[in-house]
Amino acid sequence: MRRTVAVLASVFVAAAVMAGSAGSATSKSTFQVFVDSTLSGASNGLVLETEMEGQANVAAKTASGDGTFSLMAGGSEIDHGTFSVTGLVAFQFYGCGEVTTPDGPVALPPNFCGGRMILRVHATSANGVEHSGLYEVNCQIHNPGGQAPPGTSEGVKVNTRGVNFNRHITGDNLFVMTP
Repeated sequence: MRRTVAVLASVFVAAAVMAGSAGSATSKSTFQVFVDSTLSGASNGLVLETEMEGQANVAAKTASGDGTFSLMAGGSEIDHGTFSVTGLVAFQFYGCGEVTTPDGPVALPPNFCGGRMILRVHATSANGVEHSGLYEVNCQIHNPGGQAPPGTSEGVKVNTRGVNFNRHITGDNLFVMTP
């Protein structure tokens, strides 16, 4: 009886490990990173609009790029400026070649990829105030027949100046794998 329980426990542990790692594949590739105009919300009601283009080398853990931001309160802009990507913190790879829409899966070019990328950024507002923070890009593209991890959504999250913009409002992002 103990042997049966031990075998069953081993099977369940192996299944849980395999299921848990299925959505967290990795890639050591280089990517171009595109963030179209996207809105992120904070719990205090502030909304941050950002756009960004850059590149990331996952194997070397490096990234660079530039972007713009506008900070809004109640629909009125209260600050704006630019930011530079200064490094890659982490990357969780979802796969390439397909995105799931409400109408079903849509095939994409094989080098169009998705994942969750956390970047270090340094921002400068129009009045010269500088801040550093983290910029998280989430793209829902995945391998054909697969899916992005449950609970994730397309968009950007930003944590800087003590304000956490952790709610995706709108956004279209893309990681293009380069040769």
